[in-house]
Amino acid sequence: MFRNVDIVEEINDKNLYLRKISKDDSFFLFESLKDKRTTHFLSLGPLKTLETSKKLIKGYLKSWVKYLQFNYIIELRESKITKKIGSISIWNISWYHRRADIGIWILPDFWNKGIGKRALILIKNISFFHLNLHRIEAHIAIDNIRSINLFKTLQFVEEGILNEYLYLDGRYSNAVLLACLNGS
Repeated sequence: MFRNVDIVEEINDKNLYLRKISKDDSFFLFESLKDKRTTHFLSLGPLKTLETSKKLIKGYLKSWVKYLQFNYIIELRESKITKKIGSISIWNISWYHRRADIGIWILPDFWNKGIGKRALILIKNISFFHLNLHRIEAHIAIDNIRSINLFKTLQFVEEGILNEYLYLDGRYSNAVLLACLNGS
């Protein structure tokens, strides 16, 4: 099941790093997910307390050990300054079918700078070349045009619409199913 799998705890493209989430990221998650611009299209809404953030990360780390989910913090590192700017995850992994879901969010101050594209390229590399997955999927709210277009620029193909698939801000929303196959 796990043959030919290399678990990556950190990977980079020049100054952009994806690194394994840690307990030290609790405050970052708590503060970052307060911004409605960040959470508008996320199933993960504002976290009520810092303790909630700590429990969430504890669950992520348990899933990491069990090879069920891999959560990364997106960082920019310049000289001796490190800025946490978002998160990207591989989750809902089916090792038998060699597929998984991915998701990403980035703080609004870092939108439209090519960071999302670079982070997705790195997560594709982890998924296909380290975890030996064959297929990765994203389920994106139909109104999230910028995100849909971003994924399409990276060879994700729209496969259909999932009716009332996401529950966001107290209402059901349709989602676009986008998928990328290894070798695409």
